[in-house]
Amino acid sequence: MSGQHEIGSIAGLAARLAEELQRAKDNIARSAGSAGEDLAVQLHQLQDDVTAIQNTIGAFGKAAGAETGEAASRMGAAGAEAAHEFAADARERAHSMVGGFEEFARRNPHCVLGCTLGLGLILGLMMRKR
Repeated sequence: MSGQHEIGSIAGLAARLAEELQRAKDNIARSAGSAGEDLAVQLHQLQDDVTAIQNTIGAFGKAAGAETGEAASRMGAAGAEAAHEFAADARERAHSMVGGFEEFARRNPHCVLGCTLGLGLILGLMMRKR
């Protein structure tokens, strides 16, 4: 009887061992499934983060391009205004010089005629030598 008792206890032990192995297998399968689901969720979150970063970089690029365009436009307008002021100032100086020469010619007509005669003689001599 003791031999059958040992066989029965070995069989019971083997059954318990098989149950424990099945439970371990089930636990491992559940853990792997849960880990796979967690990994899928994290991957989806990572994809969303990458998309958000791409959108932010795109928006930054657009904003930088717009700001550069606006700055170039402001610089162009400032340059045009400066050129206009320079031209107006040069025109005013030219009018002032012509006005000053007219005033001098009215006060000293003999001097202007003499200078014109002398300049004409010099130019005539230079042309004659050629």
